[in-house]
Amino acid sequence: MPPKFSLQPVLDYRHNRVEILEVELSRLLQTQQRGLTILEALHDSRGRIITQLKDGQQGDIDLFLISRLRSSLNNINERITKQETYLIELDYQVQEKRNEVISAKQDDEALQTLKEREIERYMTEQAKKENRLQDDIYISRAFRQMNSAV
Repeated sequence: MPPKFSLQPVLDYRHNRVEILEVELSRLLQTQQRGLTILEALHDSRGRIITQLKDGQQGDIDLFLISRLRSSLNNINERITKQETYLIELDYQVQEKRNEVISAKQDDEALQTLKEREIERYMTEQAKKENRLQDDIYISRAFRQMNSAV
């Protein structure tokens, strides 16, 4: 049984950190998806208002309705602008979090590689010890057989 890896607490910490960062990234991605859904709904609303404006400008013109629709259109356009700005900021946060996850995974993998090398070195050392012991046993048997034959 190989000895305990001396950096195991650090490896465990880094592994946990990777998991936490992945959860945070998935939350950001969910938020981004919700933001895209909201943006799509806002664009749909804008399309409906524009259609209503076109319809309102044909035939009998209701200036109060047109005024209200234009006000609604301006509000929707402002909300679309704000939502697009929010999504750009959110995209930046997602990229930053992805970079953090990648960096944390690389650190985790580096320590995991060190652990595997340490185990491999230990196993090689154990195999050498076993081979030396086996050689000693064969030598002592051969020596006994030589002494008993004399």
